[in-house]
Amino acid sequence: MTSSLIRKILFPLFVVCIGLMAGACNEEDDISIFVGRTWKVSNFFGPAGAVYTKTEDLDVLTKANCFYIKFESSTTFTGRTLNKAFSGTWSVDLKTRRISLRFNNAVSPTDAISKQMVKSVMETVSYRGDYKYLNLVDKDGAYILFHPYKNESE
Repeated sequence: MTSSLIRKILFPLFVVCIGLMAGACNEEDDISIFVGRTWKVSNFFGPAGAVYTKTEDLDVLTKANCFYIKFESSTTFTGRTLNKAFSGTWSVDLKTRRISLRFNNAVSPTDAISKQMVKSVMETVSYRGDYKYLNLVDKDGAYILFHPYKNESE
């Protein structure tokens, strides 16, 4: 076999193998966007775009130590609405990007944004994101947009 024939056969095969290995690593690494990380709500999005656009609502979302979720381990999470702490269990399928979150107890917040957060978390069926953002998406495509967060109690 000539060297040009070997290059024509082996080089494309090499490129495909590298691509497959890189893809496999990304799937394995996805779990690390959850475990041990805290995510703060930036906003909620539906078919018409951002749900909260008024300054007073956006100010509430930026308050410290609320509207966050922390994936404590590969099976448990904690979080906080404006004034209610919550906890639960979660599971994820990294290949399909399906995720299920279940609260340990009923969470009954009184303000509208907190109610939206609880409802959206309960209805989450999939996720998308990386280390810079996380979306928890419901069956209709509405989602919560999160950004990385370090709360003051950590």
